[in-house]
Amino acid sequence: MSFQRLGALATLTVVASGAALASCGGSGPERSANRDARASKTSAPARTWTEGYPNSIAVLGHSGATGEGSDPDQPGVEVRENSWATGSNPQVNSLYLRILDHNPAIKDHNENYAEAGADVGALAGQADRLLDSDAKADLIVIQIMDNDLTCPVDRDALSGFGKQLTATLKKLAHGAPNSSQFVVSQIGGVDTYAKTLTREERASQGGTGPCDFMTPTGSVPLEKVVRAEKAIHAYEAALKAACSKVRQCTYDGGAFGRVVERREYFGPDLNHWAIAGHAKAAAVAWAALRRAHVVPKAH
Repeated sequence: MSFQRLGALATLTVVASGAALASCGGSGPERSANRDARASKTSAPARTWTEGYPNSIAVLGHSGATGEGSDPDQPGVEVRENSWATGSNPQVNSLYLRILDHNPAIKDHNENYAEAGADVGALAGQADRLLDSDAKADLIVIQIMDNDLTCPVDRDALSGFGKQLTATLKKLAHGAPNSSQFVVSQIGGVDTYAKTLTREERASQGGTGPCDFMTPTGSVPLEKVVRAEKAIHAYEAALKAACSKVRQCTYDGGAFGRVVERREYFGPDLNHWAIAGHAKAAAVAWAALRRAHVVPKAH
């Protein structure tokens, strides 16, 4: 089940299981984890980026970064040039293109490892492929969480998610010591997403599960909106916590989550971003990178 868009979360059910939790185990006792976190925060060397801008960029994560469904003439097709992170479409003005405006050295150094349906376990594999490549990437963008969500929140699954994400971020920091990682939150909110759709569209995305905030008749039950938002915020807190344990990592501070969504941001499946949605994501992510001084602020 995909949680790339809030529309998919509208049919959310509990997905945690004993087998799933076993695959999300931690890396050792709390004392060891704390020691590793301190080491990560003190061992990163100075970056060697051109004029403060990275010379290469890569994105890891799920279909939110692949451009899937962004072309109305190609439903369900990945159009990676439309990716908000690494795409080459000037209508999107991705992070890659924005950096290229300031640093020509990044030209053609924009790698996209994201995959449809990826969860935090798949993210670890993407990180391995990046680190095995010749170009380790100066800026590593990460969009993950949707396919790991449990709602109502399963605390064991949430803990496992956080531990596995932390391990992957530390692996990236160790394997690409001159890099920075940038982790983004869930774009938009449950309530604002539902309000962008017609009643018929909500009905097409609706369900009857405990977190189905849109019903098969197109109504929006408040108690389920609250439940779904609680799940999203819990996993966003895990994103922030994992990132805080790695010196090279920056969380977007919930910037994606503050986006007030519009109908034009969605593709035909109501589950993935259209070009306009990718353009909005790129603008929000760029502003967050500048606020955090990952790239220079505008003069």
